[in-house]
Amino acid sequence: MSVSTSLPHRAAVRGRARRRSRLLAVLTAVVVLALLVGAGWLLLGSDALGVDRVRVTGVQRLTAADVEEHAQIEPGTPLARLDTDAVAERVTALAAVRTVDVARRWPGTVEIAVRERTPAAVVREGAGWLLVDRTGVAFASERRRLAGLPVLDAPADAGRAELRSALEVLDSLPDAVRADVREVSVVSAEEVTLRLSKGRSVVWGSTERAERKAAVLTVLLSRKASVYDVSAPDTPTTRK
Repeated sequence: MSVSTSLPHRAAVRGRARRRSRLLAVLTAVVVLALLVGAGWLLLGSDALGVDRVRVTGVQRLTAADVEEHAQIEPGTPLARLDTDAVAERVTALAAVRTVDVARRWPGTVEIAVRERTPAAVVREGAGWLLVDRTGVAFASERRRLAGLPVLDAPADAGRAELRSALEVLDSLPDAVRADVREVSVVSAEEVTLRLSKGRSVVWGSTERAERKAAVLTVLLSRKASVYDVSAPDTPTTRK
């Protein structure tokens, strides 16, 4: 038996090979497209990778239920479509929340990490007390005054100069001195007075040169006195 090696025969073989290659390319493209469409539907349209759990961390004063209620995450929402920035914005609407991070944890968990505000002082409100953080935000109320927090005799409004002045003074004090402050009285931004334990008081004056005043006061407190005046920190005085 002989094998034909004529030009027409070789051309036909090459033609069939090209057709098979084109067909294979088309089939490959169809399969890839089908896989992409399927993956897209699985991620964006199906509840197979939807939210089935919300995990809240970092809460102390708040509860996980408080955070979940404000997060407004619908169960089954495709995780890939979840707007984490919008969730974070809704959670930070809670006054007690300082910052929040929202993250996806595949296949179906949303993790909300909350950092709550830390009280720096209290302000009297009627028969109760407002907790105020170091930035001047009043974020919670208590029936009883929390031990260890100084009282601010100033309006509980972060926009008021009196409240800002009181917090600036507290923030400038060393930890040991701050822990001894019982009350900060602010008549104006120029007239700040501290009430310490054992009936002692500090005439602070304005909020200017706060670091210098804090350093001078730390030294003066080694002396027995009832009044410490650091309003002019270069010439401080004490009175018994």
